[in-house]
Amino acid sequence: MAEPLTSSQRRVLDFLRESVTRNRFAPTAKEVAARFGIAEKNAFYYLEVLERKGHIRRRPHHPRRIEFTGEPLPRPPVRVPVLGRVPAGSPREAIEHVEEELFLDPALAGEGEVFSLRVKGDSMVGAHICEGDYVLVRAQADAADGEIVVAVVDGEATVKRLRREKGRIRLEAANPAYPPIVVPGRAARAFRIAGKVVGVFRRI
Repeated sequence: MAEPLTSSQRRVLDFLRESVTRNRFAPTAKEVAARFGIAEKNAFYYLEVLERKGHIRRRPHHPRRIEFTGEPLPRPPVRVPVLGRVPAGSPREAIEHVEEELFLDPALAGEGEVFSLRVKGDSMVGAHICEGDYVLVRAQADAADGEIVVAVVDGEATVKRLRREKGRIRLEAANPAYPPIVVPGRAARAFRIAGKVVGVFRRI
């Protein structure tokens, strides 16, 4: 059982954990000293105390190899590329190049390949997807009836709720001001699903 730490010891431990999470290796005593503005011998003292109290385990002759024996390391944030804007209104061409990046908690990003698109328009406000929101999209070529998808029709992308009817696809808005987009069966080649919307990120 690890012993409790003082506030200064906890700060050093947090710095070690953050460094390992970010860089995949631990800082040296010299780097710890530089971070906290202390002498290098004091940094060695902190490392010794953290090991003695059971929070870390150091590898002899490998100053950048530290094992954490207490709480598990946090998972690093997931990089989610923002590929462009996708309309939540009439379909318009989605710009497929990386405009920016979101760094999200892995629990929010979920599994699989995830990308993001920024919404323009108000056709999905009833589903709480508004102008300027970022939709998180899991790349997949199919979705269940009733799920919200990024659909590409004749090379143009839109966010809509997927409905399958006899011999055709119906893309429904969540705003009564917008009529559904109906894709007849004969136009199936001009239709594809780019991914399923799995979340919405909004900056305040």
